[in-house]
Amino acid sequence: MSFQAGQGEVTLPFLGWGTAFLDYDNDCWKDLIVASGHVYPAVDKYQWGTSYRQQPLLFRNLGTGRFERVSAAPGSGLAVAIPGRGLAVGDLDGDGLLDVVINNIDSAPTVLRNVAKPSGHWIELRLVGDPASKSPRDAIGAIAYLTTGKVCQRSDVVSGGSYASQNDMRLHFGLGGATRIDKLEVKWPDGLKETVNISRVDTVVTVVEGKGLARK
Repeated sequence: MSFQAGQGEVTLPFLGWGTAFLDYDNDCWKDLIVASGHVYPAVDKYQWGTSYRQQPLLFRNLGTGRFERVSAAPGSGLAVAIPGRGLAVGDLDGDGLLDVVINNIDSAPTVLRNVAKPSGHWIELRLVGDPASKSPRDAIGAIAYLTTGKVCQRSDVVSGGSYASQNDMRLHFGLGGATRIDKLEVKWPDGLKETVNISRVDTVVTVVEGKGLARK
């Protein structure tokens, strides 16, 4: 599917490790980011069309089943060649844009702060399972379905991410131009289905199983 999606040829010189789907511009479509790095430093001595340190790759979802590579602006995090080995995603600074941390072998991690402009609206969910039920408190296995207009998105609470990495377990939804959430349904790990009303966007909310939104 990678060639059909427009990611095949461009990734041939790269050796991917960390991979994550994320809506970096909050337009309702999940994009793709990849952390890469070769396993043999000696490749730099030969003209093999690759290198030991490699740039992170960010692909924008066009909404047609195809992706396009986001060009690396000079001096940006996407322009830096690093020996990537793992990748985790989360909103580190609370601005509603997903950031990325890349673990590098034999060197310090790389933090990619998301400064994408313009960006759409967003909502972030922290799900808490009911300890009295069969759901774990961290809600691993829960599925959230969020509807805005004709768009229905799904996001799952999972343990682990890409290679040796763990993403933020809060569920992030880009909303595009939508300013209201028409429906949020959560299917908890114990099988309970719960509909939750959310009146605001551009915020982080906590949903407790069987109790709806948690009060601050």
